[in-house]
Amino acid sequence: MADMNGHMGCGAPGSADVDDAGGVPGACWFVAVVSHNGEHAVARRLGERGYVTYVASQREMRVWRDGRRKEVDRVVIPSTVFVRCAEHERRDVVKVQGVSRFLMNRAGAGGVCPAVVPDVQMDRLRFMLGATDRPVEFVERPLRVGMQVRVVRGSLRGLVGEVVYAAEPEVGVADDVSSARLLIRLDILGCATVKISPLDLQTIDV
Repeated sequence: MADMNGHMGCGAPGSADVDDAGGVPGACWFVAVVSHNGEHAVARRLGERGYVTYVASQREMRVWRDGRRKEVDRVVIPSTVFVRCAEHERRDVVKVQGVSRFLMNRAGAGGVCPAVVPDVQMDRLRFMLGATDRPVEFVERPLRVGMQVRVVRGSLRGLVGEVVYAAEPEVGVADDVSSARLLIRLDILGCATVKISPLDLQTIDV
C-alpha cells in the first residue's frame, strides 16, 4: 500500500541495483534498463508485443548553428523505459532487443526484488512532463525532503509534490521571488524537478 507521499514497493526505499530476476506479482510499473539512445526503439518494440510503456521525455526546440530549428523529444531519464506488466511477463520483456535488465531494489524488507514505481508517482511524472513548458531535470540522488505543496496556478495546477528552494534568487530575473523548484519523487530512481514560482504554490499540512 502507498503512503501519503506515494511511497510503495517491495520494502523500504533505499539503494538500487540491476538484475534480470526477482518476484513482484501483479501488473506494476517496472523499470527496464535499455541501451543508450534506444529508449524509444525499445518502447516501440514492447508496444508491438502489447505492453504499455512510458519513456520519460519532453518536447523541446533544438536550434543548429546554421539556424535550422526542429522540435525533438529529449529523454529526461536516459537508458530507462517504464513497462507495465505482470511479474511472469518480465522474462518475455527482458528478451526484447535493446533491453538489458530490470532495475532491482536491494534494500527492501523482503530482500532483493524488482524495483516498482507506484502508479501515483508515475501519474505525477507524466503530468509534469506533459504540462510544463519549462525544462525538467532528473536528479539521480534523492534530494532533501522539502515542503509538501500543491500547485494552484498555471499549467501544473493541481499537481502535488515537494518543493526545494534555492539559497538565493537568480540575479536579474524579475519573477524569481525566491527561486523554487517543484520536486516529484520516483523513490527507487531519484527525483524530477522543474522551476516554478513560489507564488503558484500552496502548502499542504501533513
